[in-house]
Amino acid sequence: MPDRLMFVQIPHPGAEHRPKGAVMPWNRHNHARKFLKIGGQYCADGKIQSGSFTFWGEWEPQSRIVAHFPDNEPGWPHYLHEPYWQLPADGGWRQNTDPLVFGDHFLYSNCRQGQNRKLRELASGSLVLFGSKLAGEFVVDTVFVVGDGGNESSAGSSGDLHCADWVQHVVFDPLSLAGTQPVHGYRLYRGRTREEAPDGPFSFVPCEPCRPGAVGFARPAIRLERRWIEPNLAMAAKATPATRQELGELWDQIVHQVVDQAGLALGVRLDTPARAGGDTSIPVNQPYCQPEDDASSFAGVTRGRCLEGVPFPIDEPCAPGPA
Repeated sequence: MPDRLMFVQIPHPGAEHRPKGAVMPWNRHNHARKFLKIGGQYCADGKIQSGSFTFWGEWEPQSRIVAHFPDNEPGWPHYLHEPYWQLPADGGWRQNTDPLVFGDHFLYSNCRQGQNRKLRELASGSLVLFGSKLAGEFVVDTVFVVGDGGNESSAGSSGDLHCADWVQHVVFDPLSLAGTQPVHGYRLYRGRTREEAPDGPFSFVPCEPCRPGAVGFARPAIRLERRWIEPNLAMAAKATPATRQELGELWDQIVHQVVDQAGLALGVRLDTPARAGGDTSIPVNQPYCQPEDDASSFAGVTRGRCLEGVPFPIDEPCAPGPA
């Protein structure tokens, strides 16, 4: 079948990871979301700005907990993570990250593709919303616009994709270790960047610039006609044929709901997480929140305080969030 322009809703598990200590090891349980801090570029007030910002996303390798928000309401983050990665010493199975939003461009590599042929036949310009069903709403963490090209792959052939080494380690090596593989393989899509389409549609994550005293934000709910989004969709992807004009109008509506209604910015380029060697620590780039005197009981992390110079205990266990 030829590639087709599609509007795609992909639900993935919406629970927040619940780490047990100051570092969360590479996840070997069910997928879940993290509230993350990263440097990069974001669009706010109609201008591109550089600096650190926070966002909701998927990052299954290791992360360092830099703030704890125990008093936040449901739907708001309880932990702030700084991502990094290090290959586990045992070489065993671990979760892959998809979509991957770090680096020069976003990547969509496998999620739901084995069960839905339409997801392996997306034409350039297709619009993919990654999000979760929460409290009767579809809340979004990643808006992915399919860029030019696409590479067929399987778990055994992913080494031929000529990806950066860190992408191979974070995305494709975990896939190759999975117990079962889809018969039809996968397709790797590259997200369209803002540099390629300054006026849109381009890929982004809803985000908030770092500022003192911030305690995060809830993922924005996206409300569109049921032709496009089913709020109660929890598992299978929904792919709907669309024209290029419809996709542009839908992207505009999503941006309006993220920026004008939710008051967020658009994260358009995210720095690549660093690779740690041994128990080397990666310093915090800048404080995210104001220090406070009251301590929480969370594994030595002080409430409202960013941790400076804490080493990575690589093998510290964590509790997975519910599926």
